[in-house]
Amino acid sequence: MRSINPATGEAIGADFPRSSRAELSAIADAAFDAIDFLADAPGVQLAGFLEDYAARVESDREGIARLAHEETALPYAPRLSEVEFNRTTFQLREAARALRNESWREITRDEKNNLRSSHVPLGGAVLSIGPSNFPLAFNGISGGDFCAALVARNPVIAKAHPGHCNTTARLFEHCAAARDAAGLPKAALQLFFECAPEDGEALLAHPGVAALGFTGSRAAGLRLKAVCDRLGKPASLEMSSVNPVFVASHAAESRAEVIADAWTASVLLGGGQFCTKPGVILVAGERAAARVAARAREVLAQAVPAVLLTAAVRDHANATIAALCARGAAPIVGGGATHDGQEARGIRLTPTLFAVDAAFARAHRAQVFTEAFGPLGIVVAVEGDAQLVDFARSLDGQLAATMVSDEADATTRATLLGILRFKAGRILDEAMPTGVAVSPAMVHGGPFPATGDARFSAVGLPEAAKRFSKLLCLDRVR
Repeated sequence: MRSINPATGEAIGADFPRSSRAELSAIADAAFDAIDFLADAPGVQLAGFLEDYAARVESDREGIARLAHEETALPYAPRLSEVEFNRTTFQLREAARALRNESWREITRDEKNNLRSSHVPLGGAVLSIGPSNFPLAFNGISGGDFCAALVARNPVIAKAHPGHCNTTARLFEHCAAARDAAGLPKAALQLFFECAPEDGEALLAHPGVAALGFTGSRAAGLRLKAVCDRLGKPASLEMSSVNPVFVASHAAESRAEVIADAWTASVLLGGGQFCTKPGVILVAGERAAARVAARAREVLAQAVPAVLLTAAVRDHANATIAALCARGAAPIVGGGATHDGQEARGIRLTPTLFAVDAAFARAHRAQVFTEAFGPLGIVVAVEGDAQLVDFARSLDGQLAATMVSDEADATTRATLLGILRFKAGRILDEAMPTGVAVSPAMVHGGPFPATGDARFSAVGLPEAAKRFSKLLCLDRVR
């Protein structure tokens, strides 16, 4: 297996092996050797590893960021070399702080009955599978799930994403060096690159694996969830979200073009490949919605085709476009992959916009409200605020939802807030959701299908660590 440069379509870097079932079983067997060590090691030792790892990665900032750029075509600067890189090292150091203060444990004491309960490790490894769109900050060997699993003192078995194997291998070199320098068992942190799906399922079934941390597509997430459910093992899944924007009528009338500019900028950011991309904007008032669509059309028509992360991302976006067209919608700009000239090289998608009415969105909800990576957006014109509220009520679970309103929209805003608090993990006022702060107060989660369990967040320690822990009560145990 080799990575593909999405900008050129050419294979790059080293060949990486596909692990056999026997090799994966040996990895899981080895994880047993690290369970007790990690559970009992001084927090300062594990924290020291993470801080050393962060420092080693920082010393290789340019090399890692340029390699990630080559494998993903995401901008070298500021996206990879600054924004995502800084987020990655910040997460590692936040995890170190959480290990030093052990705040994730939430110790509860009942002195009268001599009881003490707290969160403890799971007693097995966490299989960490990262996505294509964050080669550093969500990488299986350096990202949020990796940090959270280790904060909860579990061994980590990371699977590299096929879209950035070389970047992952380079990160793991630094991880392994810091691991060895800290005196951690080699089995505490392991990496493999690829396997057959059925062998991955066998790995999940191994007693040395206690949980799954996954960020990726809904189809893959549901398949893995079915395996974990059958096994009775916890799975932390981030899957799909369209992160809708709800624009109340007075705000829409007074500043349609300004709202359209903010929305399209968010749709285009990162080639439209953020899990928090606001793929759908619902605008109260057909005249205002037409203005939003017209301005969005101008912006998207001027944007260059986006280089997408993988051929699978492009194919899914094209399938989404085709499904909307098959049901009678026609793109008002764009419409799919490029086919001529220099732009046809690599993996690209023309910025695409649909404008539909409420009747279409209601009749074809599955197509309109389905996540699709890429520079693709849908404007839904609803007749008024009451219909806007109706769409909020019928919404599936989301990572984020945005409300845009003026003072005269106060009643509508209050109603939307009352509904959306049960529909999304994060609600925003007057801000697009693509930015996710790494903060203990952040919730990067939400009801199904955004995630598999709305009780947890994949970002923000110590909360994120609780996904990979169990509760233990010591009853009269000294």
